[in-house]
Amino acid sequence: MSSEEYLSAHDVRGVLLNALRHVQRACAGDADTVRHIEAAAEYFHSVATARHIVGRAFQEVTATPRDRAAFHVNARRVLEALTNEAPHAAPAEDWHEILVRLCPDLPFGVTLLAVRAACADDSPLESAEASAAALAPALRVAVEQWRFLERALADAFGGEPNAPRDAERCLETIFSSSSSSRRAHLDDATGGSSGTIRPDDAIDEARTIFAACAREAMAAAATKTEAGATATHAAFAVAFCRHPRLRFEASRACEAAARRAEAAEAAAARDAR
Repeated sequence: MSSEEYLSAHDVRGVLLNALRHVQRACAGDADTVRHIEAAAEYFHSVATARHIVGRAFQEVTATPRDRAAFHVNARRVLEALTNEAPHAAPAEDWHEILVRLCPDLPFGVTLLAVRAACADDSPLESAEASAAALAPALRVAVEQWRFLERALADAFGGEPNAPRDAERCLETIFSSSSSSRRAHLDDATGGSSGTIRPDDAIDEARTIFAACAREAMAAAATKTEAGATATHAAFAVAFCRHPRLRFEASRACEAAARRAEAAEAAAARDAR
């Protein structure tokens, strides 16, 4: 790819701007340019090891595919440790207390959705509890698709998460050309989990797969009535986060980011020796 495409695909300008902001915070009033370079290096290392998003606002955590992947890596680190220490299931409130240490303003709705999606299909959603191992893949999809689901709530479900709506009409609204949720889903589909520019045929395939996942999730969430099939946004969101294709894609991106972070940490350890 060209240099411009590379800069865009990997959000290099964004990383550099954030590095400069870190230098400004870390070196306020310090005119020593060597210290400036050291601070920038610290930030680049935190990006390489996926630790740069810890303690950041949710808007920053979800700003780019790289940032979302970094959040998943850190959530994985926490949840894997808890899997060994406390393998029992816990409600959303308990998990949220843990996750806000990574992201202080993480919406409770994200945690609640992930816990509900992590439960067995026949579990009552009102009293949902999840283990750390079950929560991890559901949390990845909930974070990745939160913008889409929030806009679908506004566009197709009238902002009422528990009110039954005509399922097919909701899908038509979500994927109409003027829908803000359609624009959000296209942003995610074309950007993908890697954040790299992809050819048009790959983008079209991603859009097709995304639409198929949404339709299958709506079908799973729908209740048949004499007037037709209805669904609530709450049931649709849970079914969407349970979709095996979405879980696979989110988990694959997390695994790739985790391998990169581990390699960066190992390289830094070797350099230190």
